[in-house]
Amino acid sequence: MIVSTEEWTYERMRRELPPESRYELRHFNLIDMSPAPKPQHQRISKRLFRLLDYFVISNRLGEVLFAPIDVHFAPGEVCQPDLVFIAKQQAQIVGESAIEGSPALIVEVVSKGSVARDYIEKKEDYERFGVQEYWLVDPRNEVVLVYVLENGKYRLFSSAEEQDIVRSSVLAGFETNLKEIFAEE
Repeated sequence: MIVSTEEWTYERMRRELPPESRYELRHFNLIDMSPAPKPQHQRISKRLFRLLDYFVISNRLGEVLFAPIDVHFAPGEVCQPDLVFIAKQQAQIVGESAIEGSPALIVEVVSKGSVARDYIEKKEDYERFGVQEYWLVDPRNEVVLVYVLENGKYRLFSSAEEQDIVRSSVLAGFETNLKEIFAEE
């Protein structure tokens, strides 16, 4: 939810808001990210983090980070994705306080209150800022959509529902069954 239509920048946000604040910026508008994600959301993020991180570490591809982490695209454009993969050849974008640029892959786990934001706004933003691969993980529908950037536009690369397999283009060879992502603990 937009909480301020004043012009906000990342620098202003860091200067004026408490460090533990959960806000994003879109077109210089301040967006409140509270309340915190629910346990189901966190369990799904955790499972997917473990799967991706193991693959990335095993293959020495870079690093996977999880929320909350600021991804600073431009002065008025900051998001806090659930998961990000930074390829080793782009390690320089990992700054002291934020990721300064576009990670190779971003994952958003869709919450009840974030459907339009994740499916439309964030997809447009990640496409515009050149994120090579965007995963939409939708627990309510048990669906995962994987978009890959081609010629500046996202195209659906992989999709899975129920017990299907989902694959990555950026992480060649990575695949997982949806049971591993949506399993009940």
